[in-house]
Amino acid sequence: MLSNKPIELNGQPIAGGKFPLVCTPLVGRTLTAMLAELAMVLPKQPDVLEWRVDYFDAIGDTTAVIAAARAIKQAAGNIPVLFTRRSTLEGGEKIAINEDQVIAMYTAVCESKSIDLIDYEMANDAANITRVRTAAKANNIKLVLSFHNFSYTP
Repeated sequence: MLSNKPIELNGQPIAGGKFPLVCTPLVGRTLTAMLAELAMVLPKQPDVLEWRVDYFDAIGDTTAVIAAARAIKQAAGNIPVLFTRRSTLEGGEKIAINEDQVIAMYTAVCESKSIDLIDYEMANDAANITRVRTAAKANNIKLVLSFHNFSYTP
């Protein structure tokens, strides 16, 4: 599906509404590693930063996750931050928490307002999608529902 409608945050289109958007992932396993990645990435001015929390060693510690998200957001300035946990089925890292714990982490991160967008996979259980959507909407966080086609690029 093609769309020319820009993604908006706080009533403003990301990157002034230009297409395509450049999204740079952050995959550091520690906060120190992620901040080093940010120092290299920020001068390139990506349109969106995607924090892949499935790479983060402290993923089971919600307080550490929120602290890291806040540090990324502060360093990012006006660049929107997308929070993503990619499942192993969708090409992500194996993590030490179950899906209920992931939903609890997502809810806490949304409530902390330390991110701008949150990504959750469409392949997940419909009830869990509803839980994430509810948390995002209640905290004015944009929800990205993703689907990965590993067979071909449309």
